[in-house]
Amino acid sequence: MPFQQPTPAQLAREASTDEKSTQSNWRDAQATHASIEWRVDFDNEVLTGAVTYDVTNKSNASTFVVDTHSGLTIHRAYVDNVEAEVLLGKPHAIFGVSAAVPLPPAKKTCQVRFEYSTAPECSAAQWLSPAQTAGKKRPYLFTQSQAIHARALLPCQDAPGAKMSWDAVVDAPQWATALMSGLQAESLPFIHKKCPPVEDGYRRWFWKQPVPTSSYLIAIVVADLEARDISERCRVWSEPSVVDKALHEFSETEQFLRAAEDITGQDYVWKRYDLVCLAPSFPYGGMENPCLTFVTPTLLAGDRSLAGVVAHEIAHSWTGNLVTNATWEHFWLNEGWTRWLERKIKARTSGKGRLLEDFDLATSQRNLSGAVKHFTEIGQGALTALVPPIEGVDPDDAFSLVPYEKGSTLIHLLERTVGEEKFSTFVKAYIREFRFTTVTTAQFRAFVQRELGAVSTIDWCQWFHAPGDLPQALALNESLGEKAVSLARQWLKNGCGDFTTLEGWTTDEKVAFLDALGAGGDDGRTQSAVSLQVLDAIDDAYSFTTDANAEIRSRWCKLLLSAGAARGVSLALDFVTCQGRMKFVRPLYRALRDSPCANAKETAISTFVENADFYHPICRKMVASDLGVDLGASGVDLRLVVAGAALVVVGLLLARRRN
Repeated sequence: MPFQQPTPAQLAREASTDEKSTQSNWRDAQATHASIEWRVDFDNEVLTGAVTYDVTNKSNASTFVVDTHSGLTIHRAYVDNVEAEVLLGKPHAIFGVSAAVPLPPAKKTCQVRFEYSTAPECSAAQWLSPAQTAGKKRPYLFTQSQAIHARALLPCQDAPGAKMSWDAVVDAPQWATALMSGLQAESLPFIHKKCPPVEDGYRRWFWKQPVPTSSYLIAIVVADLEARDISERCRVWSEPSVVDKALHEFSETEQFLRAAEDITGQDYVWKRYDLVCLAPSFPYGGMENPCLTFVTPTLLAGDRSLAGVVAHEIAHSWTGNLVTNATWEHFWLNEGWTRWLERKIKARTSGKGRLLEDFDLATSQRNLSGAVKHFTEIGQGALTALVPPIEGVDPDDAFSLVPYEKGSTLIHLLERTVGEEKFSTFVKAYIREFRFTTVTTAQFRAFVQRELGAVSTIDWCQWFHAPGDLPQALALNESLGEKAVSLARQWLKNGCGDFTTLEGWTTDEKVAFLDALGAGGDDGRTQSAVSLQVLDAIDDAYSFTTDANAEIRSRWCKLLLSAGAARGVSLALDFVTCQGRMKFVRPLYRALRDSPCANAKETAISTFVENADFYHPICRKMVASDLGVDLGASGVDLRLVVAGAALVVVGLLLARRRN
């Protein structure tokens, strides 16, 4: 049967470089460099200062247009040092407000300066009180701008294709360390001489990023931080009480970095690879900010078993930061390639090679099925296509495991179709071809055809445009997971297993066992019903209730909630209120919502409302959507929600014994 041919609309989507989520005119008048001035105000939870752009007028544009959002206020604007009028566009609920200034006619280049301040509700920033930190003494600020939150941090052309270099002057309290996604500098160019003198009690920091990057990769963290060196170019930062744990956990960073250089055939261009282990409310496992990867403390397992997230963020240094998706429709080119490269790094550094790749692929594909099911059930099945139609859609709402796992499986399929040796040459050529630029799905496919031929066994249209699960199977050697699957089958069939202890099992094997019991997927639901009696016996044998490993803990909670175990509610509540990583928080809130346990849904809602300020704004918005909670409701309504389940919450949090 011949493969289906893409429609004209699908072909246009594959080739599109029109970013649907920006209101800026970066194609006509683009900022090529930004000079940022920030003063960090913890008392008012705002950044005040300015940003000055070097602008290239590429098509005689009459205005320079930027994106803004989340209460960001422009106080004054200047074009070549002359004050200019700012024309604000009509507010858009998702994409914010455009801001335009007139450009001088007949000039190809100029400077545009915005003096502005962020708002406390800035969706890119989270301001933590001392009580929300490990040290409990100092406040904490960190930002997260992917996908379209940089516009809440600074007026900018917030599109992946609008790459620019930047530098920054940051005034932070004397007690704090201010880090950014760049290289530290001793001083900066003349433009920053406009900065006011440093106030008493403040210290001035200088940062620069000479490699042009997209706006979503601008990041800052300001907190009480200490550093430990891993290698000459790698360092880990965290709060003093956490930093030594982080050093131990991420000690393989240099090894991962060298493996990535060898696989891609390209030196690491960003010079430094530092990590900061953030406060618990960081909403992701990691964020690939250049020169300064952000990671979650949920990775601190004590045995480096979860450090593979660092391999993923390192991979982004090539696939994402160096070669970037042209628009968010092509997000799979960032994440699919990065998951492929992450697996290659881990396979090489572990010595387990293809067996580890296949083991990880099998686990990921099971989780992908859960994500596809969830999106289909909520009426957003179209977003499970690899190149999804996202016009008018917040990219945050479109992101899922699909670009990661469907995307990486396509890359692995391509590799196994043409052979590893030929594909290794292709990877190096791909990075070399598109480095420092952006790439569309159409460009990727054309490059494949140029370098590898037609590859007629791959149904490109199905892979790119068909919603749902994988369109073509990938044969996998799952021998590394056989004992985990075998043990799960024994428990499911007989209510017991041959293994009385899991001593010597890796975290991946324990996770595979729990997934085989039905705990996989990110929709919050288990995929098979395990009775509470069997789960009690499993817990007696393996003590999962007391296991602090985040990957194990989240899966065990889901199994308990599905079985109707009241203690699962208290365990889940403990977990979702001590960390804010969306990988765990969203599925567990969904599992609480859908659990047969008495009052579980009401308790989930009241717990979320009470702890809403703990979560990063991105996480807060997504969980509110999952639970159907309107956080914009009146304080009276929210208090009633909380009060209605307060006694239930107290009782469940105190219940540590089995029902």
